[in-house]
Amino acid sequence: MSPPNSEENKSIPNIMAPINSYEGGVKVVDAGADEVYCAVQIPDIKDFVLYRGPSSQIPSYEELGLVVKYAHDHGAKVDLVLNHPYMVHETEKHIRNHVRSCVDQGVDALIVGDFGILHNIRKLNVEVPLIASTYLVSMNSEAVRFLEEQGYSRAVLERHLTFDEIKRIVGSTEMDIEILIHGGGCSNINASCYLYHHQFPELIEAQRASNTSTPCALPFRLQNLNDPQDVSEDIPVMDAFEYCSVCNLLEIIDTGVAGVKIEGRTGSVWYQEATTRVYRELLDLIASGSIDEYRDQLEELKNGIYFLPVPSDFYKLKDIWCYQNRCYYSPIAQAPYKKPLTWQTWTKQHFSWVNM
Repeated sequence: MSPPNSEENKSIPNIMAPINSYEGGVKVVDAGADEVYCAVQIPDIKDFVLYRGPSSQIPSYEELGLVVKYAHDHGAKVDLVLNHPYMVHETEKHIRNHVRSCVDQGVDALIVGDFGILHNIRKLNVEVPLIASTYLVSMNSEAVRFLEEQGYSRAVLERHLTFDEIKRIVGSTEMDIEILIHGGGCSNINASCYLYHHQFPELIEAQRASNTSTPCALPFRLQNLNDPQDVSEDIPVMDAFEYCSVCNLLEIIDTGVAGVKIEGRTGSVWYQEATTRVYRELLDLIASGSIDEYRDQLEELKNGIYFLPVPSDFYKLKDIWCYQNRCYYSPIAQAPYKKPLTWQTWTKQHFSWVNM
């Protein structure tokens, strides 16, 4: 395969959609996903999950087999998430049995985010392509080259990059490059945040009171040291969460990436299906050359009520995310909220989160 660094090689990227159930697998494949990715509970160490909870995992190998069969019957692939850290010798047997059981169910690739796990996979001699997880923090061509040397055939880049940087990485390698385009982002470099895993009682209570899911999304009181009277209340200063890429799809295609990934293994089936369908429709419009229709569809999405993390009749996409420029790879994507919410949007957000 030649590097996709020429115009004729810049094709429409595949859509990677998250699932946590057979129902989700059916829905996202029918919605147009080229690949689904999922994790599966390890029978003997079910709670051994640092980055996601049990709700992000398919509960059994049998259900995984059903997902694989449905996907393959409909021309889609299934990637297995193996982001477990290799921490102690006692987990080695369980991890190897887990990998073998999933490979036996017919998964098409393994998403691996830990070199200890990679070492264990090598010992199994399984002939399955390896995808470097975003937790391996690939942010330049040297990192991608190293991963290729380790046997990976695809790398998921870190979110904290620009389109130009992504394009340079794509042009420097024969590996497939995949990027995240939708869902929760991260204020920190992946795998470098310790705040999420050390939730003190005060943080847990604050999260509950403010209806936030992570400590970095908490609102803070900011005071200017040079002007004590300059005080701002309820500012999520640590929150740099992105949300979507619908307006940036032309720029994403221009980078030459082979795949675009939707975040949300802990999301509802509704979210997984709706998000996959939206990106499928938009990418298909671009592929057919219907750019004007693509732009018209964007405006409908921004003013619609169905393209949100949860179903809502109360506010629109543009009310919060578009207004704040919460776009993947946008100039301020990694900066805290810089624009104050309008009082209408604040009211909608404040009262609607409670009922979701």
